[in-house]
Amino acid sequence: MDQLTTSLGPVFVAGFAVQQLLEILTSVLNLDSNVRFENYKKAILSVASLAMGFLLASQIPSLRVLHAVDSKNVLNGWDLVITAFVLSAGTEGLNSIVKFMKYSKEDKKATAARNNASEATASALQQMDRV
Repeated sequence: MDQLTTSLGPVFVAGFAVQQLLEILTSVLNLDSNVRFENYKKAILSVASLAMGFLLASQIPSLRVLHAVDSKNVLNGWDLVITAFVLSAGTEGLNSIVKFMKYSKEDKKATAARNNASEATASALQQMDRV
């Protein structure tokens, strides 16, 4: 988990940069106060952030999300697309990945603990049967 967190650090920074660039874009284009763009603001920002995500993911291969998660390179063809979407989500995209990995790790620990408890209980019952 520590290696995963370390390797996803640059992705978090890049996602934060995309998020901040969108804030600048919003103020420069005056999207918050311009009534004409009010209906299209979300679509404009989504397309812009996705374009930035694709640009970053294609130019900086070390940002690829699946490289850190998929050690067998099963999803290699989707790496650029998924990374672009994660980067376009800003910090929210990476937070979701980290939370998922943390929950997965906790679930594995809980399953292992239950299995160990079940084995200990079975062993204790077998010893009681012998007495």
